[in-house]
Amino acid sequence: MNTAVRELADRDPSLPGLRTLLDPASLSDVVGTTVHVRHLRYKPGTSVLVAYSTPAGAHWAGAWAGPDKPASAERRDAAVRALPGIPWSVGGPARSDRVLARAVRDAEKHEPSWRRAEIVRHNPGRRLVVRTGSEYAKTAPGRASSALHAAELLGRAGVPTLVPRLVTEHAWATASWGDGDLASSPSSAHAAAAGAALARLHAVTLDDAGVVDTPAARGHDAARALRTALPSTARRADDLVRRLPFTRRRAIVHGDFSADQVLLGPGGRIRLIDLDRLGSGDPARDLAGFAVEEFFRTGDLATTTALFAAYRAEGGVATEGDWRAWTPLCALERAIEPFRRCEPDWPAAVAARLERAEDLR
Repeated sequence: MNTAVRELADRDPSLPGLRTLLDPASLSDVVGTTVHVRHLRYKPGTSVLVAYSTPAGAHWAGAWAGPDKPASAERRDAAVRALPGIPWSVGGPARSDRVLARAVRDAEKHEPSWRRAEIVRHNPGRRLVVRTGSEYAKTAPGRASSALHAAELLGRAGVPTLVPRLVTEHAWATASWGDGDLASSPSSAHAAAAGAALARLHAVTLDDAGVVDTPAARGHDAARALRTALPSTARRADDLVRRLPFTRRRAIVHGDFSADQVLLGPGGRIRLIDLDRLGSGDPARDLAGFAVEEFFRTGDLATTTALFAAYRAEGGVATEGDWRAWTPLCALERAIEPFRRCEPDWPAAVAARLERAEDLR
């Protein structure tokens, strides 16, 4: 257990399970097998949730500041059990997630094959994604209709995407398409196609779209998360918050644009995916998020450069100066990710990301 975990647990005594759930080795001892933490959600003084995998499959565990939430989780699903030696805690298979279990069961009544499908992503309390062979299926309460509406809208505007099949009000399926994504297989031709597609997306009109970015709120939330996990980062995080962009431009934005949201097909064809966060915002943020993700992953902006050139050639409204103004905020938001993945040396990894964020000026 690293020093940062012990210090964080000491600062939050209202969560007795925090020390164990933040340390994969301690959690492995509790569940009786080696775990690999995939995703962590931590609300100081309230709860900590982890999604993790073992040789037996995908699981989740949670600990709270009181008994009500774990008790309700046990009532909702027979597979949920208290974690030995940890007050106010429970865990179980991923499909028994306290928030998602009911929606998952409802979806599996309509699609029985999903019960045996491989789980490829689990954000505890938010979404569960499975691979069924010919489709990827997602359960995310309240997002199914927005995903369908977004895909249909963009398809009519000539944006290459995949129209999902609505299963329930909380679940949908999308056909498997292409061969990899732009993150795993960078390609200038595919990057150019993605840039042109993003320009067309930003030109779509949608009067009733919800706002997906408020720079001040997002910046302060990101700085607070870093300060909570690693107080030594507070000054540097606050310095980045002071560099937030001032923007009045509004357009339809993807909301979570990155290289792994671009599927690759033959002949330079692409498809943009994960559209359930589509909304109104500054289009420069989509480009900045893409650039920051690439910079953290590879150390350069080669794919971003090719994508942006095609974006401008297609009439994209954001300039390089616009999206570079957003990079400090996007980098600040992503600096916490090593902590949320419980990487073995996450304090150093978080600090390194902050250093890179400062380089993106």
